[in-house]
Amino acid sequence: MKGTTAIKDELVNYKENELIFASRLYKEKLSDAVEEAAYFKALERMCSAGELARAAKGVYYLPKKNKYGSVPPSDREIVDAFTRNGKGTVVGYSLYNSLGLTTQVPKTVEVLSSVLEEFSKTIRNVSVKKSELFYDHAAENIIHGLDVFQNYNSIQDIDYKMFIEFAKSFANKYSDEAFEKVIAVEKYKKSTIAFQREVLNYYGIRNCLDRHLSAMSKYKHPKMEEIYEAARINR
Repeated sequence: MKGTTAIKDELVNYKENELIFASRLYKEKLSDAVEEAAYFKALERMCSAGELARAAKGVYYLPKKNKYGSVPPSDREIVDAFTRNGKGTVVGYSLYNSLGLTTQVPKTVEVLSSVLEEFSKTIRNVSVKKSELFYDHAAENIIHGLDVFQNYNSIQDIDYKMFIEFAKSFANKYSDEAFEKVIAVEKYKKSTIAFQREVLNYYGIRNCLDRHLSAMSKYKHPKMEEIYEAARINR
C-alpha cells in the first residue's frame, strides 16, 4: 500500500491525457519507494480500475472523461509529449505539408525524439524513432533540411515555389556546428549531403560539407537552376 500511495502521489503531477513514460518515472522518482515489479503491477491494477490507461507498452496516461466515456490522447498531444522542450521534431509528410511543399496529408505522423528509450514506438497515428539529440532551432533546421533533400524526388505533388522558399530559409539559418551534431547521430545518403551543399552554395552560404563528400565522386541530385525553371513553368 505504501508503494501504491507513492505512485499515486507522483501521478497527481500529470495532467489528463499527458503521456506517462513508466520506466522513466520509476527511475527518476520511485525506485527508492517501491520494487520495480510491484510498481508495474500497481500500474496494471490502476488500469483495470480505470484510474489509468495504457497508450502503448510502457506508456500510460490519466484518462480524460466526458459524458460518453474516456477520450484518448489526440495525435497532437502525443506528438507534443515527444517534441516539447527540445526533445524532438516532426519529419516526413507532416513536415512537408506544414511547409507547404505538398497538399498530401499523411495517415501517420513521423517523429524523431530523444524521449524514447527503445528504438521505435507507434502510439495511435504517431510513429516515433529514437534520436538522441537536443532539438534547438539550429538542429531542427538541419534535420528538416536533410529530410526534405533526401526525399525531394518522392514528395508527391511538390510545390517548387514553396521548395525554393524553404531552401532560402534553410540556407539563411544554416550552421556547420549544428550539421556536425546532427550527422553524428542521424545518417543520410551522400547524395543528400551533396544536395544540401548545392543549396548552400547556390545561396552563397559558406559550409564544411566538402569534408563529408569525395572530390572524385559525382553525386546525383537536383540542381537549383532546374528547380527554379520548374517553378517558373508551373506558375
